[in-house]
Amino acid sequence: MTSTKRTRRPIVTLLGAVVGLTLILTGSLSASAASYTRISGQGSSWAGNAVAEWVSQVRTQGVTVDYTAAGSSSGRANFANQTNADFAVSEIPYTGDTADPQDSNKPSFGYGMLPVVAGGTSFMYNLQVGGQRFTDLKLSPGSVAGIFSGAITRWNAPEIVADNPDVALPDQRITVVVRSDGSGATAQFKLWMLRQFPAQYAALAAATGMDAAHASSYFPTGSLSNFVAQNQSQGVTQYTSDTPGTINYDEYSYAQQVGFPVAQLKNAAGFYTVPDQYAVAVALTQAQINQEAGPNYLSQDLSNVYQYGDPRSYPLSAYSYMLVPTELRGGFTADKGATLAYFNQYALCEGQRTMGALGYSPLPMNLILAAMEQVAKIPGIDEATLATITATRDGVLHGGANPCNSPTFQPGDDVSHNVLIDTAPFPAGCDAACQAPWRLAGSGVGVGGPTFETDATAVAGGGSGAPAATDNAAAAGGPANAGTTAAKSCDADTGVCASDDATLAGANVKAIPTVIGGQQGWAGPQTLMTLVGLLLVTLLLAPPLVGRILSRSSRPSRSSSGAKQ
Repeated sequence: MTSTKRTRRPIVTLLGAVVGLTLILTGSLSASAASYTRISGQGSSWAGNAVAEWVSQVRTQGVTVDYTAAGSSSGRANFANQTNADFAVSEIPYTGDTADPQDSNKPSFGYGMLPVVAGGTSFMYNLQVGGQRFTDLKLSPGSVAGIFSGAITRWNAPEIVADNPDVALPDQRITVVVRSDGSGATAQFKLWMLRQFPAQYAALAAATGMDAAHASSYFPTGSLSNFVAQNQSQGVTQYTSDTPGTINYDEYSYAQQVGFPVAQLKNAAGFYTVPDQYAVAVALTQAQINQEAGPNYLSQDLSNVYQYGDPRSYPLSAYSYMLVPTELRGGFTADKGATLAYFNQYALCEGQRTMGALGYSPLPMNLILAAMEQVAKIPGIDEATLATITATRDGVLHGGANPCNSPTFQPGDDVSHNVLIDTAPFPAGCDAACQAPWRLAGSGVGVGGPTFETDATAVAGGGSGAPAATDNAAAAGGPANAGTTAAKSCDADTGVCASDDATLAGANVKAIPTVIGGQQGWAGPQTLMTLVGLLLVTLLLAPPLVGRILSRSSRPSRSSSGAKQ
C-alpha cells in the first residue's frame, strides 16, 4: 500500500506541474487582450463585412469591439458628435475635395484618418435568360452610367445588347436598387459618374433634384419610376436577391455572401473584369493618396484608377478608412484608446489575411505603414501595440523580419515588390502581346516607393500628424493633380477622357503606389497552439511512463527473493 502511494505521489505532482504550466502560458498570452476595455464604432456598410470579420477574430482573444454598419454618413455624424462611436469607418473624408457637401457635422477634436481595407464597388444583378439565372452579364461603364442615371430602362436596350452579343436578353424593365441612407458607396459611385460621365450625371441631377456639381452620400430617386431605395448594404442586397430584373451597387463581398453574380465591368483596355483581390490591387496602383498637410490629407483621388490601361484592372476600386481620435475627449478614455489602437493594428496586420476570400483586397505595404503612423497617435496606445508598429516599420524599411502577419508583408522584401500584381491573372482574350507590357515585376510601382519620416508635422482634421512622402506621381502614371469635372472629351463607352485640365483647388496630391508582398507568417497563436500540444502529449504519455519506471524500481529482484526463501 505504501509503495502504491509513493508511486502515485510523483505522478500527481507531474500532472499538477503540467496543468499549471499550461495555464501560465495560455494566461500570459491572453492576459493583455482580456484587460482591454470594450469599445464601439459605427459607419460604412461597404466595409461592414471586413470590420465584422476583424471584430469576430479579436473576440477570440478576449477583446470586445461593437460595430454598427449603419452607413458612412451616420457613422461620421455620430463620431463627430461623440454619440456611441469611439471610431467610425467611411469611404469619404470630412473635408477636402471629395467630402460630402451635405455633411454638417465635423469633429471639434483631433482625429486621424487611416486606410483599413481596399475593395471594388460591384453591380450585383438578378436576371433570367431563357428561364435560367444569367451569370455572365457584361457592362461597359457607359451602360452603367446610363442605367443609374435613368437613361437605360430595359434589359434589352441596344447599349446592353452591344456588351452581350449572342445573348437573348429579355424585354424587361430594369429595376435599379439604390441606398436610401447616406453611404460612402453612394458617394464614391456618384463621384465616378460625375468625373467620367458628366452629361449622364447632369441628367440624373435634373431628374432627382440633387446637386449637379458635387457627389454626395445620398441617392435621391426623384421622378425615376424604376428606381427603388433600400436601407444599408444588407437591404439593397436582400431586395436584389429577392426581386428578378434588379441591379444594385455595393462592395463585392455582399454579392459573394448571397451567391449572386456581379456584372463584369469593361475597363479602359477593353476587357471585362470583376473586383476580386487581384483586379482591385492592380487598379489601385494608380490611386493617389494625398500626403500634404491640409484638408485633403490622406484622402484618395481615384481619377487615374478609372482610366488605367492594365487589362486586369477593375475601374471602380477604392479604399475604406477608419476615423480615430488623436486626443482624449468626452467618453473616450486612455483605456479605450489602448483597445482601439490594438484593434487597428490587428486589422492592418493579421486581419488582412482573410480579406481576399471575403471579397475585398488586402492593403498594400506602404499604406499599412502610413496607417500605422496614424494608429501610433491614438492616445492610450499600449507599449505592446506600439512596439509591434515600430518593429513592423523598421523591419519593412530596413529589410529585417517584422511581426506583422499581413499577407502584404514578407520579411526581407522592400516596398517595390508586388506579389498580387505579379500573379494577377489576365482576362480571356489577352494574348502574349497584350500581356507583355504588364508582366514587368512590380508593374506600376515606383522605384523605392515612398519614404516615411517620424518627425513630420503635417496636420489634418484638427491635429492629426502625417508622415512625409516622396513625390511618386510619375510612378503611378498620370498627373500629380487630378481634377473635378470640367469641359473635356470623354469616350461614351468607357468614360476615358482625352484631357483633364481642371485641378483640385489647393490640392497637392502625391501618388502612393500599391505594393503587395506575400508571407507565410508565424505568430503568437501558432506558438501557443504548439506549446499546448506538446504539453498535452506530455500529460498523456508521462504518467504511465513514470509509473512504469517507479514500479520497476520498487519490484524486488529474483536473486533477493531466492535469498529470502
